[in-house]
Amino acid sequence: MTQKVWLDGNLDGSHSSSDYSGLSGITTIGATFELGSAATFNGYIDNVRYESRAKNSTEIQNDATLQVYYSFDSSSLIDGGSNGINGTAYSGSLSTTTGRVNQAIQFNSGPYISYSYRPFYFLGVSGQSYTMALWAKPTGSYRSQTLVFVGIGGSWCVHFLVTMSSGQLNAVSWMGSSNAVVNGPTLTLNTWTHIGYTYSSTNGMRLYINGNLYSTSGVFTFSAFGSPVPIIIGGD
Repeated sequence: MTQKVWLDGNLDGSHSSSDYSGLSGITTIGATFELGSAATFNGYIDNVRYESRAKNSTEIQNDATLQVYYSFDSSSLIDGGSNGINGTAYSGSLSTTTGRVNQAIQFNSGPYISYSYRPFYFLGVSGQSYTMALWAKPTGSYRSQTLVFVGIGGSWCVHFLVTMSSGQLNAVSWMGSSNAVVNGPTLTLNTWTHIGYTYSSTNGMRLYINGNLYSTSGVFTFSAFGSPVPIIIGGD
């Protein structure tokens, strides 16, 4: 048997030993009981999970880094990741349609998806890396519209992924006094396109189209709001 310890999604150490031989008893979180006294942990603990199998490296990486995942199958706004950040439809109801992978949500310039609270801590941290990825299929005619928006009312906001009136896709970030923008292609109407948008303080912005690097920005520091923020999907 091999024991493995992962920190922040990366393998930190491993050890080969004989098979685990468990005993029945009481499970404790945040304390170890020895000789009748408790040695307690001093700090914060969150999102404790136990599973009766050994996860692989991809699953561990997702647990450590994936903030939210929506399949949109059967109109579900339930987070498929480990954080339980479920979305809510506002300004109308959303309908289900055939998707690129199983099913998709159809937006029609009215309803959008957001939250009644501010769940995204790391998008509120300046210089913090992030990745956004989705399939998009524009319909009707070209017009200015927002795919992903992050903001706090009139205090601070960024239209992270938008299309212009020409149909051109833009990825946007915020440098503190002005936007950082990388230009993408014109999205073909009635065609699914995979969009991947990454930011890091060492590489700047990178825009991927259908898995291929399309455009990049120079290096800069993302200037965040300073506290957790909500995301709006399909509107602003």
